[in-house]
Amino acid sequence: MTRYEVYYFAGSGLAEAARMLLEYAGAEWSDKYPENWETEKALTPYGKLPILIEHGDDGKVVEIVESDAIYRYLARKFGLYGQDIQEDVQQDTIISQLKEVQIPTGLSMQSDEHIKKYGAEKAKEASQHLFEKHGELLKKNGTGHYVGNRTTLADIFAYYCFKMFKKYGVVGESIPHQEVFDHFEATLASDPKFKRYLDRTEARFANYKF
Repeated sequence: MTRYEVYYFAGSGLAEAARMLLEYAGAEWSDKYPENWETEKALTPYGKLPILIEHGDDGKVVEIVESDAIYRYLARKFGLYGQDIQEDVQQDTIISQLKEVQIPTGLSMQSDEHIKKYGAEKAKEASQHLFEKHGELLKKNGTGHYVGNRTTLADIFAYYCFKMFKKYGVVGESIPHQEVFDHFEATLASDPKFKRYLDRTEARFANYKF
């Protein structure tokens, strides 16, 4: 059986969506944390993490770098991408829009006060626009999912992003279309495979630094 390692720091960051996809698929996988990053950095393909390490049944080892490439690779491998090219591009668009909030959210966590303030302001502004538009999108689809009537990469990535937006305070007290997003979360939680991820993730999150 093919097994995977998610090589990343002890945090959610850019690797959590990959872990979610692996857990959802019921794959055999484990975390790999750097022991001495300054030494290990030079040994990686591009000097940064995350890296997905795939160990094939035939002994072949493949390293995949860049978080977006990792997400899409796993989604295609486990049938969580689109059913046709139109659904693929729908998901790509949704993920790009989520990143418009994710990136400034990351800035809001920096130690430099000017960068932190700038990131927080941009993230709050972008999040309100995103919730307005994505609420309309989810409502129009009407299934509790972003695309079609099944759990996809877009759903999984969005769920993670919403969790992080709330955790780091870039979402206000109220958001547009709250009831639509409540339905979205309830729909995912009712999916047995996604519930497996939820049941297994709490202990890991408790030990994360970020």
